Amino acid sequence: MPDILGYTLAQVRGFLDAVVRAEAARDARLLSMIAIGTRGDARNLDRTLDQLNNKATSHADFRSNR
Repeated sequence: MPDILGYTLAQVRGFLDAVVRAEAARDARLLSMIAIGTRGDARNLDRTLDQLNNKATSHADFRSNR
């Protein structure tokens, strides 16, 4: 926690904006899963879940390589 005391206001706003974007992306994925799930097609649900997991994993791998 003491590290945050050294951040500038712009840095804090940038970090908070990144959190908001990440949460919005997570909410969009959840909404997509709910919409597909309500249609009742398990194959589409499984395929979409796999695609979302692959994207999340590849994004996490990309960010860890920076």
